[in-house]
Amino acid sequence: MDIKFINAFISGLLNVTGMLGLSDLKRSGLSKKERLEIDKDVNILLGMTGGMNGNIVLSMPEQTARNIASTMMGGMEIAVLDMMPKSALCELANMVAGNSVAGLDADSVSMSPPTLISGQNIVALVSLVETLVIDFTAAAGSVTMSIALEG
Repeated sequence: MDIKFINAFISGLLNVTGMLGLSDLKRSGLSKKERLEIDKDVNILLGMTGGMNGNIVLSMPEQTARNIASTMMGGMEIAVLDMMPKSALCELANMVAGNSVAGLDADSVSMSPPTLISGQNIVALVSLVETLVIDFTAAAGSVTMSIALEG
């Protein structure tokens, strides 16, 4: 895996969350998996093509997703993760992708629109590519970024 792509996505997440009022998000763990699986309550998938092919997934417990959406929506209480907070979370992923790709050669990398998958007890295999898993924590909760790059 090319470290410049990994660093671009870590920086993109930290930059965007900082701008949105989640400036206490800090990296708390790093591991590697043989494949990209999702198993949290809320998962936002982004595909990447062009100069680098692969997938990036932001995963979190539902409470974290509601806390982040609440912050993004001006402190509005989010009792249920319905379409409005899900839309806010997809916009977060869009912003992270845009910020990350801006740090790369934007002509050679394209990102897909985000796909949000949510529910209890979900386990899905996204890719058979070796995956770097980066854990983050904040007062809002925990977020995991999984980066699976091909080639």
